[in-house]
Amino acid sequence: MRAPHNPFPGAGQQDEDPVPPVADPTTGEIRLLEDRCTTCVLNPAASAAPLRPGRRQQFIREVRDGGGQIVCHSTVSPVVPDDFPAAMCRGFVDAYGLPQAAREAIELGVGHIVEVPDPTRTGASAHGGLQQ
Repeated sequence: MRAPHNPFPGAGQQDEDPVPPVADPTTGEIRLLEDRCTTCVLNPAASAAPLRPGRRQQFIREVRDGGGQIVCHSTVSPVVPDDFPAAMCRGFVDAYGLPQAAREAIELGVGHIVEVPDPTRTGASAHGGLQQ
């Protein structure tokens, strides 16, 4: 018999993956940035984070093939303090939908989406925490 899919992989374990979690298994919150950040790697504008030619497409293909999501770079260190909760990239979710694990958690009733503000717009910084 196959073990059920865990919508919160790595919960409670020491994970070697450097990708910060976007879900809280205790509360069921699955954090999603409420708006696309101005430097989103999926933003076609000149303000998008610079990537070498072809890297954006390669990165997106790898993430989608693995069933994952992109963590918004505006919600991780060094932009914000290490203990600031990470969130899924709004640009990625708008373009490709929620990842399978998030959809499963919602369907099972153990997860729910919580839209969070861009910490770079609300005043969170690695030097001062969240200022509202």
